[in-house]
Amino acid sequence: MSSKLDYLQQKKLNPADELREILISLEERVVKVKGISSTQALLVLRDLDQFYTLFDQLTAAGLDLQAEEGRFNALQGRVRQAVGPLLKALGGAAALAEHRPTPAPSRERWWWYLHERVAAQRQRRIRQLTIVAVILVGVIGGLVVLFNTVLAPSPEAVARLEAENASYAAMEAGDFQAALAAIEAGLAQVPDDPNMLLLKGVLEAAAGQEAEAERIFAQVESSFGNPINYYLQRSQLELRINRPDKAEANARQALTLDENSATAWLLLGQALETQGRGFEAVRAYEMAGDLAFESGNSQIVVLARLALARLGAEAIPQQ
Repeated sequence: MSSKLDYLQQKKLNPADELREILISLEERVVKVKGISSTQALLVLRDLDQFYTLFDQLTAAGLDLQAEEGRFNALQGRVRQAVGPLLKALGGAAALAEHRPTPAPSRERWWWYLHERVAAQRQRRIRQLTIVAVILVGVIGGLVVLFNTVLAPSPEAVARLEAENASYAAMEAGDFQAALAAIEAGLAQVPDDPNMLLLKGVLEAAAGQEAEAERIFAQVESSFGNPINYYLQRSQLELRINRPDKAEANARQALTLDENSATAWLLLGQALETQGRGFEAVRAYEMAGDLAFESGNSQIVVLARLALARLGAEAIPQQ
């Protein structure tokens, strides 16, 4: 920072020129934001602050700075696209809080609250992946539900469907105790249903009841016939309750059983993407798309391509 100030002093810039120099410096740094150091990341935030303050002073003095304002707005858009790498370079939310000015700046200076934007992005990604997981669950279980409910409904099938719907709704609301209670109510009517038992095991594990969860997993695994179906279903459920590391482990286990499973590669991609491991997720999505194309599974082809497009858009620097 001192070298830049020395340069500005040597040039004896007027305030408007100084504003433009700050803007140029910011534009140069933001292009390389994914490879900058913690010091450079902090300079980006401080330069944004300096521009913001000086711009207000100059516009209050009557200067016409519409061109500079347009460039600054465009630059903010590029920074918003890179909030994750910028926060990571800075050292995370704790480092951001340490460097944030006191008293806390207004929300108009949003760059001092990068962690909130990163968290919001993560939640949007989880919601997107949850929708995809719902689609996959529907594909795998759709025919079973159709023949057990619509064409030949039985009390057991109705109880199963109602319990699962209630549990999923509770999970979406973040109430895992209610989700577990709904599944237990369903199991009281259909005690040996493997899908509900697996869901109960996943919920018990999320609640910290690891011993009970492992007992259920051991009980239910053989009920799925083909072991790969057990791991695929479990991976989907782990994604739905936002445990991507567990979803990754189960997707990888499914791949040890069948390395050509497009569904397993898709689930692995989703688990990696949720953990912020985009580079690894791209390869998994590519494998899912290629294998699904070869087997004629158009639904997974579309989901894989959408995911690759999403990751590609995040990776491309905004011009």
